[in-house]
Amino acid sequence: MGRGTYEPALDVPTTSPYSHLRQYVVSSTLTIDDPTVQMETGDPIGLIRRLKAEDTGMDIYLCGGGKLAASLLAEIDEIILKSYPVVAGTGIPMFSGQFRPTLFIPTQRESFDNGAQVTWLTRA
Repeated sequence: MGRGTYEPALDVPTTSPYSHLRQYVVSSTLTIDDPTVQMETGDPIGLIRRLKAEDTGMDIYLCGGGKLAASLLAEIDEIILKSYPVVAGTGIPMFSGQFRPTLFIPTQRESFDNGAQVTWLTRA
C-alpha cells in the first residue's frame, strides 16, 4: 500500500489492516511501530522485484494508490478491475502519473445482479 491508502487505517485505529497478509507500506514520511507491517522507504520497484523472486507461489496484491500503481506499472502482470453502475463525479485515478499506454487483455468478466462487474485483465 501507499501512504494515502494506509493512513485511514491509522485513524480507526489499526496499524495492521490486512493482518492475514504480509503487509508493506511504501512511504518516505510514515513511521510505523508494528512488526507485522514492513515499511519501504526506497524504491517500490525493487521491493516488487524482490517479492517476485521469492519462491512462495503467492500473488502480490497492490491495495489502492494511483501514484504507487503508476510507479509500478512495469511490474503489474494482472489487473482485477471492479466497476459499479454509479457515477460519483470525482475520485482517485487508477494510475496517476506519466502517460504510458500499456496493453492488457481482458481474460475474464463476472457480472452481478446489481450491475457491478469484475474484469480480469492480463498484460499482453
